[in-house]
Amino acid sequence: MSTITDIGPSASLPLTRSQRVKAARGAIVLGFLAFVEFGPTVGLVDPTTLIPLSAMLGELWTLLSTGALEPHVVQTFSAVFGAFALALLTGVPGGVLLWKVETLKEILDPYLLIYYAVPFFAFYPLLISIMGLGIAPIVAIAWGFSVVIVVTNTASGLAEIPEVYVKAGRDMNLTPRQLLQHVYFPAAVPYVFTGLKLGFIYALIGTIASEFILADSGLGWLISFNYDNFDVRGMYAAMLLVVLLALAVNGLLIAIEKRLYRRVRA
Repeated sequence: MSTITDIGPSASLPLTRSQRVKAARGAIVLGFLAFVEFGPTVGLVDPTTLIPLSAMLGELWTLLSTGALEPHVVQTFSAVFGAFALALLTGVPGGVLLWKVETLKEILDPYLLIYYAVPFFAFYPLLISIMGLGIAPIVAIAWGFSVVIVVTNTASGLAEIPEVYVKAGRDMNLTPRQLLQHVYFPAAVPYVFTGLKLGFIYALIGTIASEFILADSGLGWLISFNYDNFDVRGMYAAMLLVVLLALAVNGLLIAIEKRLYRRVRA
């Protein structure tokens, strides 16, 4: 006689692949945070090289509450968002142009592939001689880091759109502009936003690295200054702030991407 096994709410179901991936990611993050917090305490890492996470947070809170970081944050993120905005305004149209003009794509493809192998910072004396000291050469370097990934991802996304989408748009007598607005760009949202997320990170990297050598303020300058003066707590506090702000902006871009993707699928 066969019996039916009762599966109640307490019965455990196997995790899906997505849940396992999320759990693994969470475990990696928690493991890293635990190492940063307890590694210096238990002697796994020299405490003069790495301080506990709680000490970083405490120092960061002190600097934020006293307003000591405000001018540096304003300086850095004015450059980051300025460079990122320029990359967006020039990179997306540049990607469209690269996608539309096949000959131009064939000409530029080899240069785009090796672009990030070029030591871009080697040109900073030239940029200073042209633009002078200040924020302008920093924005130019950060834009140079950011714009190419936006261009290439936009062009790749538009090129990967299934032809059936385009045929459906043409059957509805959409003009080329309407096709771009209602077919191409909505279908290319994942590619374009991947380029934008990477573009923001590259703009941040370009800005912080430029401030090491070109600025007299900013978070990059502050990290370098604290390092040179053996202020490990101040250095890690500034680094932690950069990471937290980058995660916050990246999270915002992901939320916008998901919202747009839901509207496209709807």
